[in-house]
Amino acid sequence: MSPRLLRYLFACLCAFLGGHMINFGLVQWTQEVLQAPAWSGALLLLCFGLPIVFGWHGGALCDRVNPLRVTRAGHAGLILAALTLAFTVWIPWLRREALAFAMLASLFAGLSWSYAAPARLAYLPHLAPTDRLRSAAILFNVLTTVGFGGAPLLVGQVRQHFPWVTVFLVAVALLVTSQLCMLGLPMTARADVASTKGSIRAGWAYVRRTPIVLQLLLASAIAHLLMGPIQVILPRYLDSALHLEPGARGVFLGMAAPSLIAGGLIALSLKQLRHPGRAILAGIVASALLCATLAQVTTLAPAGAVFIGACVLAGSAVAFLAASLQDVSDESFRGRVMASYAITTQFFPALSGLLCGLLLAAHGPIRALLIYASAVSVLALLAAGPMATLRSYVRGAPRG
Repeated sequence: MSPRLLRYLFACLCAFLGGHMINFGLVQWTQEVLQAPAWSGALLLLCFGLPIVFGWHGGALCDRVNPLRVTRAGHAGLILAALTLAFTVWIPWLRREALAFAMLASLFAGLSWSYAAPARLAYLPHLAPTDRLRSAAILFNVLTTVGFGGAPLLVGQVRQHFPWVTVFLVAVALLVTSQLCMLGLPMTARADVASTKGSIRAGWAYVRRTPIVLQLLLASAIAHLLMGPIQVILPRYLDSALHLEPGARGVFLGMAAPSLIAGGLIALSLKQLRHPGRAILAGIVASALLCATLAQVTTLAPAGAVFIGACVLAGSAVAFLAASLQDVSDESFRGRVMASYAITTQFFPALSGLLCGLLLAAHGPIRALLIYASAVSVLALLAAGPMATLRSYVRGAPRG
């Protein structure tokens, strides 16, 4: 693996950690300080819901200009979001306006994710040769899950010793580090061959006429519906059902990081698996069922085991998803496909966060977790049947 690729992957890891610290910190701060669980889900939806509008433009832009430039601009927006939150929690007399500032920060973050998420993926082939692209994509996805799983651990540990303003300043430091690591990477120009609007429409048409791409994106949407409970319900579940202190809650949620890594490494070790589509569907269904089981557990050790199992299965399924999309996507449409994938990784966790927030407010953490995870389990089982192309997908088969 080339030094440039390693530097780029480390930069992405810093950005994943910093970006998800904004998400987790925003949700937990809203619940802890503002005492508004439903609003925490709504803010998360704003943060990750904007890519469903602007993500298409981000993907089309990545097929017209160098994606690294788009990535840097997105990271700059995340820095602005983190600084807005740090300012909000630092100034005591902003308490009445805190929700409005939180919404502004969510807006900055949502716009930034719309462009940075597809651009990171679209830039990967610029550094990884074709024969190493699948391995690089799986490793990239492992780092994505490290960022998602490690952020709550960082938030919990920083929050245990420092005020909320420090949490968001740590996120700023990570994002600035990411920007510095990307200095000097190649900025090859790309031809401006079509209008943005025409590029977006052409991307939609490509996805519609390519069944394997469409079904991989649908599977990704279902898989990422499982992220909402981790962000919104589990912190309250760990408090009310397991009676854990903030630091211990951060450690428990932080177990997602090594578990998701393990799942990604399993996928990496099985990168020659002939039928990855079947592994994707099985992992999604099994992970959802384990999440539903977690709602019935009230002691720490079994809860930890079930949580780890769910994260390992989800991590392997999502790693296979990301690598398979890189395999089957035509180079000329890669940015737009990655934008579609990024939208599923952002919008559907946000949507699930909103639904989980509403269920949490209405039913409490234990019942909310059971209802939501059971519903996703049923959805995954029902969706697996019609996805014949994904079930029969053979690694390395011709694109079509």
